[in-house]
Amino acid sequence: MKNLQAMHVERLKWKPWVPVIVLSVALAALSSCGSEKGSYPAGPGTAKETLEANDGMAKAVGQQGNQSLTVNVEGIGGAVFLTGGGAFDRQSGFLTVGGAFHNTEDINTGPLAGCKAGEGARWDATAILPTSGFKCGGSASEPLKTAVTDDDTIVMQVDFYRKGDGANRSFTAKVFVSAVDEDPDQSGIQNVWIQGVGCGEAHVHLR
Repeated sequence: MKNLQAMHVERLKWKPWVPVIVLSVALAALSSCGSEKGSYPAGPGTAKETLEANDGMAKAVGQQGNQSLTVNVEGIGGAVFLTGGGAFDRQSGFLTVGGAFHNTEDINTGPLAGCKAGEGARWDATAILPTSGFKCGGSASEPLKTAVTDDDTIVMQVDFYRKGDGANRSFTAKVFVSAVDEDPDQSGIQNVWIQGVGCGEAHVHLR
């Protein structure tokens, strides 16, 4: 009988702490989700995919030898707004870079010809290119310059997507993003270029 009473007392001492422990664990779990700066709430059924994508990007940037890239530019050639980023390794060819783009005017020349104002949606880089010739102004008399992939610059082959085309690429063009001015003969800073569209001054972080 004494043993049974002792067990009953012990159970009474322990039970009030159960809800507290459970609540503490739940709060700790909640505090670890969505607390990162720049995180967004996922819709129904997307939480797993969002976590996997973020984890994959973190691992990609963290791999030894990879460089990280962010770019934000308004009005390339007076028509295209482009933002995005990712990671790459120019030695191995590893590349996971992309983002959003928007055009405020119709594009009538070059690889993006036919993209009407407001149709631009997103872009994905598909390959690192060693070099590319380019012209910022696009005139026939403008001397051709060359952008080279190095510590300060990445030249890429890029797929562009219009609204309504879904996963099917709409256009493909060469692009460079640089931390330095690639055409000092032009006024201002020319550190981003889209083939057939032109150059612009971008906020670039490349390391």
